[in-house]
Amino acid sequence: MKNRVSTVFVLFLLFACPALSPAQTSPSGGKIGILNIQAAILNTAEGKKALSDLDNKYKSKRADLQSKQQEITTLEDQLQRQQSAASDSAQLQLTRQLEEKKKIFTRTQEDAQSDFNADRTDMIGRISQKLGRLVQEFAEQNGYALILDSVAPVYSTSGQIGDAQLPVYYAGKDAEITEEIVRRYDAANPVAGGSTSPSTAPATRAPSSSKPPAAKPK
Repeated sequence: MKNRVSTVFVLFLLFACPALSPAQTSPSGGKIGILNIQAAILNTAEGKKALSDLDNKYKSKRADLQSKQQEITTLEDQLQRQQSAASDSAQLQLTRQLEEKKKIFTRTQEDAQSDFNADRTDMIGRISQKLGRLVQEFAEQNGYALILDSVAPVYSTSGQIGDAQLPVYYAGKDAEITEEIVRRYDAANPVAGGSTSPSTAPATRAPSSSKPPAAKPK
């Protein structure tokens, strides 16, 4: 958290002082680099494989949620069709069944989302530790005095709720280092079987924000 706040503060100084744009050198003479750490993590071969593994792990839970959601939709349709024909007691029974199924769905969905987020956080933490060491080595070897993350987390009282793309008005050709960092990470951390295409499951979203395993019922 402290590092993130420092990054935002440094960016504020950059925009307040036009003489120190990302494409220029820092006062100490070193270069300034721009890195999208989230994109770097999720585009490494290890990150793609980890997302694919998470997708496979939660397939059965998604299928279960989809089944529960279908049951809810069926009951809603049934209740609507029988609204005028069924007796009050029959309608009350269907309404109670619907409410119970919705409660079960919501509880199951929340549990699955919590487990998914925990697994995803562990994966990102594991990769970011190795990535951080690699970025430091890259900066020292290539004369960078400062490397900034172009994405900042957005927090609420309940924790991180999203991300904000920080404005970079200009960055020279050598300032954006995300692709180079991904290339170096893959070279240093080869994944068996080669790279894996990113999953289209909820895990492919940004580290701080993930979709529920299934849509909420109407």
